[in-house]
Formats: sequence, structure tokens, C-alpha cells
Amino acid sequence: MSPINERPRFAVKSKSAAGSPDMILIGRLILAAVLLILGAFVIKNQVVRVILLVLSAIASAFDLGLKAFDSVLEKDYFASPILVLFIAFVSFLIGYPSEGAAMLLLYQLSILVVEYARKRTRSAALDLLSGENDEILDQAGEMFAAEDAGKLQMEADAFRSADLLLKIAMVIALLYIFLLPRLGDYTYSVAIHRALMIMMTAIPASVVIAMPYTALVGLCYGARNGILFRNGKVMEKTADTNVAVFDKAGIFASGAPELQSVHSDVLDRKTFLSFVAHAVYYSEQGFAKAIPALSEQDYKLEVISDFVDVPGCGVEVKIGGSPVILATDDYLTARGVAVPEVEEEGEVFYLTVSGRYVGYLVFASQTNDIGLELLEGVRDLGVRETVLLTEDGAGESQKFADKLGFDEVFGECDTERKLQHIEDLNQGTRNHVLFLYSNGLEMHSAADVDVRFSQKTKFADVAIPPEKASALPFAMQLSRRMVQVAKENAIFVFAVKALMIFLSMLGLSSIWFVLFMDSAAVLATLLNAIRVTKDPLIDMSRFAAPKDEF
Repeated sequence: MSPINERPRFAVKSKSAAGSPDMILIGRLILAAVLLILGAFVIKNQVVRVILLVLSAIASAFDLGLKAFDSVLEKDYFASPILVLFIAFVSFLIGYPSEGAAMLLLYQLSILVVEYARKRTRSAALDLLSGENDEILDQAGEMFAAEDAGKLQMEADAFRSADLLLKIAMVIALLYIFLLPRLGDYTYSVAIHRALMIMMTAIPASVVIAMPYTALVGLCYGARNGILFRNGKVMEKTADTNVAVFDKAGIFASGAPELQSVHSDVLDRKTFLSFVAHAVYYSEQGFAKAIPALSEQDYKLEVISDFVDVPGCGVEVKIGGSPVILATDDYLTARGVAVPEVEEEGEVFYLTVSGRYVGYLVFASQTNDIGLELLEGVRDLGVRETVLLTEDGAGESQKFADKLGFDEVFGECDTERKLQHIEDLNQGTRNHVLFLYSNGLEMHSAADVDVRFSQKTKFADVAIPPEKASALPFAMQLSRRMVQVAKENAIFVFAVKALMIFLSMLGLSSIWFVLFMDSAAVLATLLNAIRVTKDPLIDMSRFAAPKDEF
């Protein structure tokens, strides 16, 4: 069982983490140890022995009694202090005073040892941030100082399972008390003694002691590699990802599309570009950002009216009272406007004035190689579905998605449509959606995890600097590794408990030895937390973050 009354919480900086051991407690435990030795091994008089053992128990467990009293007031009748004192008290009653006193002494010693191990694990995790720049440290410190930073969802699930084990063990213990004397040549004292060992083993908190520290190691190791997870639960969700949604802008396309060519047989270049620049003045679409630098004359905003932005298709507007459309061929064809076929590579936007075609522009996206690496990386990690969101028109979107092999594509998306598609994809319990974007979203989406390739952490569950964008597959692998180690730790403690329950039922253990084994299991899981960072289960050579990618 756990030597700690409550499941642990931590902060990056805390007085408890930096404080010195409680010297009064240590003094009491030394006194308790002396009294225990005298009562168990030196003094022969039975009455004096019992008195010495009682005094040893009082010296060990004085503060434990206060904690138990608080737990009673809070109606938490299965709290560790209450159960430990109950087991010790009954041990004295049934003729096992030495075990009861030794168990209380060992319990308090295990508190000190486990607390030391927790501090060492926390310190080792925070040491992973050494050498990082101040900005990373400040952001990591702000995130990890939150009270629930290392809390995992599996912690609550594991604690419920362990709590159920405790209740089952209590039923078994009661059955043992009544059935063992009737089934064999055993006294009720022996039956109760074995029942107490079973109850001691099943106290649940030790199963989850190490989980927040395992998460902290993962969080700090991620920060060391430029990946800022908001908290441990985000790492859990990242580990479960099976649908990856990519926003084309900023990930596969660097900045605004590049204007490749301008064609008009009706207007001169200056007039044509003036119409285009005024038409897109209020547009938020990517292609519109490439226009203003090409127009050499000042804007006359008073001539612009009735502007309509059509994401992925173009714009409609009135300039000087004349209807002007700058849009894709699909959009214009649907409106009954005939435009010529263009053989140039790129996305074509046609300009019409008062319903008459006057020319076209050809844009080419500036594709990032890093986007292709990200896509390949998440596929290699077993993500079953990749989805592309883009502002491009339907034809261009599908062409781009087919080229890269996306499973699904949604074109003509403004921010609202992107958010709606993400919400639709996250319907049901089988999809665990991770959304990757660069800029343009100042809110959380409905995805399980929002990953932002930016120094800004606001509204992002995971923030990765653009120059380390290819570390995303590593972030997913690290998250899975953290979850794996946390589960391994819980399974290990459960296995130790199962073994000790078995030995207790056979009478091959003692109360103090059960406590010793459970505490040893807790220490092992705390020390094991640092394995989150160890190779070869994380292939650092493959997913290392290169420099200057964007």
C-alpha cells in the first residue's frame, strides 16, 4: 500500500520539494525504533514488552492519528491513515504487537524514503530543461507549475480499479476470518492476522503514486526538445491519436501563394492589377495577400462596395458601381460565365467586370518540404486517417490532396468551416483527432489536441516552434512512451499486490513485510519514471528536430 495519504500533486517550484526532512519526525522514529528493539528482542517480561511496543507505536504514529481524525471528519473512511491504524490496533489485540509496532515504524520510514524518491524524480525531470533558453524555461515553468500539470486520466481509472480491489480484498478478508478456522486447524487469531495482511496489501494509493512524476518527466523531456505540452493529459490524448488533421496554410504552404503570371487581352497590366487589388482589398484568403505589392497606385476605398469573400473560390465586389468577380473557373462556370482554359500549372483566378471576362492570374503555392515529412512521420506511427483542410478551391484542393495521398480533403474553408469539419471528424468515440496548424486560429478547436507550430502557446495544447516542426512525430512517440511507462508502473504494483495477497492467504508473509514490499514497489515505479527518456524505445535519430526548417 502507499505510504502516502493522498494521491500526489506537484509543482515545478514548491517549498515541500526544497525543504529539509522533518527532524522532529526523525527523532520520534529513532525513539520508536529503540523502543521496538527493546520490546521485541531484549525485554523478557511480557507486560513490559507490550508497554514498550505500545509506546513505540505511539511515537511512530502520533501524527498519523491526527491525519486519520481529519479523514474521519471528511468521511473518507477508507483513507490510508485510518486503515493503517486499524490494522496496527487489531494486530495488538490478536497477539501480534511486534508486527503492529514494526508496521507503523516502517510506514513512517517509507513516507520519508518515498518523499525523497519523489523529490529526486522531480529534480531529474526538471534537470532535463537545463541549458534551454529563457523563453522555453519561462513557458515550461508557467505550464508545469499548474497544480494538475502532471495529472493523468489513467490515474483516476487506475485508482478506481485499485479501490475496487481494496473492497474485494476486505470481503475476502472477512470470509477468511470466518471460514479458515472451520476449514482447517487454525485459530481465529491466525485467520484475522492473514486477513489484516490482505487488507494491508490492497490499500490502493500506491498504484498511482508515480504517475504524475512519469508525466512530469515526459513534459520536461518534450520541452527540452522544443515541444511544450500543456499538461500530462494532453500527452495522453496525443498518444491516442488516430486521425491527424492538417491545415495547409503555414504547414504545407509557406505564407501567401506566389503570383506566377498575369494575362489580359482587354486591359493594360496597370489597370488590370488595379481592378484586382481593389477587388481583394478586404479579402482574408491566401491568394489575396500576394496582390497588394503588385499594384502601384493608391487605393480608392470609396469606390469599393458590396464586398463578399467566398473562401476557396474568390471574391465578389462592386467597384465604382460595376460588379466585379475574381474567382476560379468552377465558380464562374456555375454562374454561367465562360472563361478560357489555361494550361499553366497552378491555381487560376479569372477576373470579370460587369459579367465580361477580362483576364486571369495564375498562383503557385510555396510548398514546404517539412509538411511532407510530417505527413510521412504520422503515417509511420500508425495514424489511420489523414485529413487536409485548405482555403483553395475544390479542384485545386483535391489535386493537392491526391498528390500527397491524404485520405480526405475539405476545400474552400474559412476558419468557421475548418472548425466545423474538425467537430464533425471528432464525433463518436473511435476518433481521436489531432489538429495541426500554424496561425489564424485564436481559439480551441473541437480536436482532442490542438498542435500549433508557433512560439505562441495561447489556445494551443501543444506548441512547437516552426524551426522544430519536424519534431511532431517525436512528440507523438514520446507521448506513447510516457503512457506506456505509466501503465507498466501500475501493472507492476498490481502484480506485487497480487503476489502479496497470495502469500498472505498462505500465511507466508507478515504485516510489516507486506508494507515493505508495497513501499519497495512504489520506489521502483518512481525511479522507473525516468525511463520515459531512454532509448531505444524512442528512436531519437529518426525523429530528432532539425534546425531552420521554415
